[in-house]
Amino acid sequence: MRADRHSGTRDMKGLKYRSVRYVMLSGVLASVVYLALGRGSRSFEAYCPFGGVESLWGLLTAGEFTCALGPLNVSLMIAVLALALLAKKAFCGWACPIGFLGELAARLGARVWRRRPSVPAKADARLKLLRYAALTVALWFTYRTSELVLRGYDPFYLIFSGLGHGSAGVLSAAVLGVTALGAFMVPMLFCRYLCPMGAVFDPFSRLGLIRVHRDGSKCTACGRCDRACLQRIPVRELKVVHHRDCTNCLECMDACPETDALQLRAGR
Repeated sequence: MRADRHSGTRDMKGLKYRSVRYVMLSGVLASVVYLALGRGSRSFEAYCPFGGVESLWGLLTAGEFTCALGPLNVSLMIAVLALALLAKKAFCGWACPIGFLGELAARLGARVWRRRPSVPAKADARLKLLRYAALTVALWFTYRTSELVLRGYDPFYLIFSGLGHGSAGVLSAAVLGVTALGAFMVPMLFCRYLCPMGAVFDPFSRLGLIRVHRDGSKCTACGRCDRACLQRIPVRELKVVHHRDCTNCLECMDACPETDALQLRAGR
């Protein structure tokens, strides 16, 4: 493993986009916590778009929802996939509470690890295949048993249920602990390598209409955009960021010192 030069918020000229994102993400996180405490009329699980994916087989074959899932899960799934066609993985960067917690862990890790280890590019690409394996396993077990068998290993459920019903006790706690520790060492570890919803998003994200565009005549190739990107996308090498992992978080635009060298707009 080589040393990573990612330095969190250092050498950024401003955080205007992050500030807006964090306000939105904090609101989503607070809402999920509110529901998790039993204050709302629905369970926090009702607002998980991946639940819509897990519901599909039961709906198509038996006309029934799987376990605790319901129509709202399907509606949210359709909404976030439509959003991906419009703005890539914007849901991940602007609304996902697990993505938000992962990002906060990454920034804290950057302060603890002044030159933290980084996964080599080839290994990084291969590890991303794990999210497709996670998607396959999750759907296979859910469709076969009509139960949310893997909820005991799902960070979203484990965190907000407080290792509640459906968790696997010590094993679930161990999985959650390892995932949390890994998030401090490898930025966005769960999102990059293990999130099944991320795998569902991938083909839609590639088609996303609104993207970051780089103006080569204004870009000085300083590399600040690359260092700011928690997904390790080589922004300075791209004319348009088509990358499937882009969440349109606009960290690269916050980091860029040149006016309009990076712009968010529709187009190929």
